[in-house]
Amino acid sequence: MKAVALEDRQHESLADARKFHRAGLRTVSVREFDALHPHCGAWDRLAWHAPQRNAYLLSGWFEAAFRHALAGDEQWFCSFAYSGDELVGVLPAIVSPHPILGRKYPILRTFDKHSQSGEVLLAPEHSAVTLQALLMEAAREEPRHVGLDMKAVRSNSPLWTAIRGGVPGYFAHRGWRYSYSFLDVQGEYESYLKTLGNMRKNLGRYHRKLQSRGQVCFEVKRGSAAQEDFLEEFLALEASGWKGRNGTAIASKSDSTEFYKALVRNLATRGQLEWHTMRVNNHLVAAEMGIRCGAALVLPKTAYDENYADCRPGNLLNAAFIGDAFSRSDLIELNDMSDMEWHSQWRMSRDEYVNLHLVRRGSMPMLFQSPRILLRSAYQDHIRPRIPANARKAWHWVRRPSRRPNRAAEHCQDK
Repeated sequence: MKAVALEDRQHESLADARKFHRAGLRTVSVREFDALHPHCGAWDRLAWHAPQRNAYLLSGWFEAAFRHALAGDEQWFCSFAYSGDELVGVLPAIVSPHPILGRKYPILRTFDKHSQSGEVLLAPEHSAVTLQALLMEAAREEPRHVGLDMKAVRSNSPLWTAIRGGVPGYFAHRGWRYSYSFLDVQGEYESYLKTLGNMRKNLGRYHRKLQSRGQVCFEVKRGSAAQEDFLEEFLALEASGWKGRNGTAIASKSDSTEFYKALVRNLATRGQLEWHTMRVNNHLVAAEMGIRCGAALVLPKTAYDENYADCRPGNLLNAAFIGDAFSRSDLIELNDMSDMEWHSQWRMSRDEYVNLHLVRRGSMPMLFQSPRILLRSAYQDHIRPRIPANARKAWHWVRRPSRRPNRAAEHCQDK
């Protein structure tokens, strides 16, 4: 029986090899930064034109994560699929010990602790065969891995097409679902403002109140004007508020600080960074980091000065950069990549993102990996919806007591 099984696997490998050859695919993996850098230009072009428009798929994000977001017992590798000279797929993998089986049977994942999303990046053409080629390459790098975890895969990702007919050697499980907000900025700004109702009137009142405290200046820095030197001022602003008191500000943890320094440096070098700032008498009262990816601007971090909370600086900053976005021909959407109550005030749309887990076919993965995924899915689908909202709020309060500012500041959109 073992001889027959081995012969079957050899036939399957030969069939896959012929299939990849017909598609003109070749794969390569790297584990060192010097070997990673030659691929980054093509990587960013692939992410830039991907339909997801997801900044968490850019090479600069993963390079910073590989350097500063891995635990001591984690490693990384990155697999690339080329069709001729064209890059058509990227699998950036963090190799983590399984919680039960340990390093001998690791889990691969495509996201780090700072990212809201992460997946295998695929060109839409031949996505299925490209995914298979990348998974075979990953199996050569980590022969005993039990599966691959991907976080918040957008509904329009080519990955969903790639797994539609099944993934050879893996079971595909859909996991946790997210509803992330975005704003289409292709229309007329004045028409959009008319949909905001009382918000428009309130913005005028907040702006007049802020003007009474000094000269107000809003600025967008992008391209060569967006540099890493502003990061220190941004970190100081964020740490001055409730995040600093909670210990959740970037500057509160050295590894987070180093990660964002590396990230901002990478983005600035590649022309993908934006800074949005609002000052009163040259004093910084609100700021936001933006990351360009194709026709989208992803907004991962914002901060404001709580001493100006009664002027709603977060709302005013929002209004200013949304107006700027509507005036630009190079943008289609602003993507907040989060789900916040205040998004409804700005008439944001929502898109579905779903965790995707590929579990390898075999006794160890089926015994120790699939049940973990299925239990989490059962919790979200059947148990969590039945937990009263007040009970969930109480649990979050006990787990991480909030030291946020007074109600006036709670509407300032500090992420």
